[in-house]
Amino acid sequence: MWQLSRPTIKTASFNWPADDQGGNNVAQLWQDDVCLINALSQVNWKDADANYQFEVCQGCGYVGCAPGGWVSLRRMGAVCILLTAFQKIELAAKGLSDEYLPPRYLSQNGSGWIEEQFYRERLCGLISCPDFAQLPALSSWEAAKLIQWEAPHQILGDIHSTPKLLADLVIASSEESFLEQVPIFSALMAQLLEANKTVTIRAVKPQEQMISFYLDLAGIPQWQALVYDSKSYQLYLEPGYVIVES
Repeated sequence: MWQLSRPTIKTASFNWPADDQGGNNVAQLWQDDVCLINALSQVNWKDADANYQFEVCQGCGYVGCAPGGWVSLRRMGAVCILLTAFQKIELAAKGLSDEYLPPRYLSQNGSGWIEEQFYRERLCGLISCPDFAQLPALSSWEAAKLIQWEAPHQILGDIHSTPKLLADLVIASSEESFLEQVPIFSALMAQLLEANKTVTIRAVKPQEQMISFYLDLAGIPQWQALVYDSKSYQLYLEPGYVIVES
């Protein structure tokens, strides 16, 4: 995932009708060279499900005019996650799910994360985002989709599919037997998908063992997938977290 810790406000000029949008100067939220929100005035921060279009049509400024650019804000323990609007995609009418695809920066950098203190003290001072406590907690189903999104080479399938490990592509494990660990990983993912619960995260403990899978792809990439505490396995999430039930 990608830490959001250097937000700044910049101004852009769009050719919007002044009588509709109140002028052509638009405030935007940036981190470094990435525009996170291209028109702050157009974000509906009152959305009860915290699903927002962060990239609106630059021709008119109306939400929903241009496809894509949608995100969700979710709370996981002391972290806010900026992730793909999986909920909107899942509930979209047939043939319309691509309307809710995320901004390109989420595809390139992974999901964003913001520490609670920074969110409260810095981000809320810059933009009119919801109070941290008002953000919906990440559901177990969303957690499974988040892991799918973060996994390399679509090893858990693409965004429109139910997350499922392509087990034949796992050829080794960094510790012990991948033949035992692959079914364990799949069972933990199935539990997330089936449970109607919220989840949180905790930091990986120094005594816990990271488990990586090696994939039968060009270069034999390594994927950190599990954490083992000498008794049980849990699902791993970058950068250094374990997913647990709330």
